[in-house]
Order: sequence, then structure tokens, then C-alpha cells
Amino acid sequence: MRIQLRSRTGSIVVGILGVVYAVAAAAILVLYVVETWAAASLIDRALQLALAGVIVISAWFMIIAARSLGIPLSRRRGARPHRAGAAASS
Repeated sequence: MRIQLRSRTGSIVVGILGVVYAVAAAAILVLYVVETWAAASLIDRALQLALAGVIVISAWFMIIAARSLGIPLSRRRGARPHRAGAAASS
């Protein structure tokens, strides 16, 4: 699914919301796991899984915002861009 934000301000807001959601969900998840470590029920585990899902979705928000703002997201470090001219001249 491709989502494009046409407004620079909207992209920044989505990125900031992604960061806030990720930090808040991570903090709540850590506290929740620490407090219910030995006596966690099935519902506790389901809520912890839901918090992990919120972290994943907030990362998706940040990726959408970064793409809309034109921030390059490289998947590999040190990867060189492909040059078609160099291969054709060999």
C-alpha cells in the first residue's frame, strides 16, 4: 500500500506522531512486562502483543513521513548506486 502526503506540514506531523507513539508504547510495554513478569495471564500477553503492534505501526508512520519528506531510506549501509553507463562501456 502506497500512501502519499501532499503537505510538508502533514508529513512532519505524521512523523512526530510516529515518534511519540513509538516512545510511549515502548515505555508502557517495558513497564508492563517488568510489573507482570512472573504472574502474567493470557490477557496480559495479548495486551503486550498489542503494544508491540503499536510500535510497529508507529514505525510505519515514520517511514511514510520520511518518504513524503524525501528523506532517503537506505536498506544497506555502504551500498553504491547502480550506474548503467559504467556497465555499458566495459
